[in-house]
Amino acid sequence: MEVLELLKELIKIDSRNPFELDTINTIDIINKQLSIGGNEIEIAEFIMDKLIEYGFTVEKQFVHSNKSSNKFYNILAEKGTGDHSILFYAHMDTVSANPWLSKNDALTPKMSKLEFQGKERDVLVGLGSNDMKAGIAIMLEAFKDLNPEDHKIKLCFGVDEEFYSLGSNKLVESEFLEDVKAIIVPEIGDGPNYIYGGGSIGIGRLGRCEFEIEVHGTGGHGAISMDESFINAAVEASKIVTALEDHRKTYKDSFEFFHSEVPDTSAINNIQGSYFVNKIDCGDGSLSIPSTGKISIDCTFTPNMTIDKLRTMFENIIEDLYSENILKTVDIDGVTKKCSVKLKDRPTPFSEGYLTGEDHPFTQFVIENVNKTTPFMNYNMGYSVADENVFKRHFPKTPVIVLGPVGWNSHRAHEWVEIQSILDLVKIYGDIGKNFNESLFY
Repeated sequence: MEVLELLKELIKIDSRNPFELDTINTIDIINKQLSIGGNEIEIAEFIMDKLIEYGFTVEKQFVHSNKSSNKFYNILAEKGTGDHSILFYAHMDTVSANPWLSKNDALTPKMSKLEFQGKERDVLVGLGSNDMKAGIAIMLEAFKDLNPEDHKIKLCFGVDEEFYSLGSNKLVESEFLEDVKAIIVPEIGDGPNYIYGGGSIGIGRLGRCEFEIEVHGTGGHGAISMDESFINAAVEASKIVTALEDHRKTYKDSFEFFHSEVPDTSAINNIQGSYFVNKIDCGDGSLSIPSTGKISIDCTFTPNMTIDKLRTMFENIIEDLYSENILKTVDIDGVTKKCSVKLKDRPTPFSEGYLTGEDHPFTQFVIENVNKTTPFMNYNMGYSVADENVFKRHFPKTPVIVLGPVGWNSHRAHEWVEIQSILDLVKIYGDIGKNFNESLFY
């Protein structure tokens, strides 16, 4: 049960990502000249000490600094010999403790019992227990005594997964991944199917991006708003939002992510993409007709869809509104202004959805090793975007698998993880690390 004591120590370490931007200037964001608050220094030092104790070669990879000039690093570790490697990855940050009764409550691990999916479970409760400090503990425990001679085990513990994935975007630029043939992440297993811990193989995730629609009006003195030449950007924005909502209700982005029969006869083999308007901002609240506005759209999408296809879809909706004379063009000094669609500015790229196929040799290899400890039950595909999407964006031919414990309430109070699934995954990860072979891919 050493892995549980290790997990308790990890939960006690405050690694809440405060997400404090020192600047939100658009140009600075584009040029990546911004500082993001982090909180992974203590947990990184704890992990490094464990890795050194377990015989890993360890290095730090600088990622970013905060406004206090504190530096934040990915932790990279390896052991073994050979020309190829397998990477196991976990992020060190958690979300805030705001939903909990207090910070102290969130960071105090507690043993408990609860019923989930019709089964009573022994669980460990605490902030980050499931997302994803259990994964960190599993990785450290599974490989502490393993030192393969025909391949290398590589571990990475990244910063800032919860917001911009700064750590994973930095990692993929490094030479550390040059010989990596496959990637496994003990991340939370959200998705349409029941979570069976090691028995649920996550073979993909949806993508995510955000668009901004810029809306134009003429402006004008609000005291004479009856002037028919005035075009109110807020009114024009409302027309677009209404059209988007009508379209959203019939929008279909469906994707079948596996086709074979699985032991879980209730398993769902398809997943849906969607979008929604998450912000409307028009005018400045003064006695002036709003002359500008912005509509923000949050999109989650399957591998059937792409960021470019989504942009074209929104542009076509707007163009139809113009052709039907629902939207009005704005002319200022001979310059015609029309609504435009662009990706929201951020310091790292948005990621497409991805799939590592059920028939991929690495997928089947993982299933073989799972079955040694607990029965394989189903395939899953994650609703939420994560660092795995970053890996797949940079290395589309490299298989990426999510294999995490049973848990729930991530990003909520009373977050928990099941103890038995942690113990199972320590054994499963150890078998995968020991039995991994490059011949899987040839």
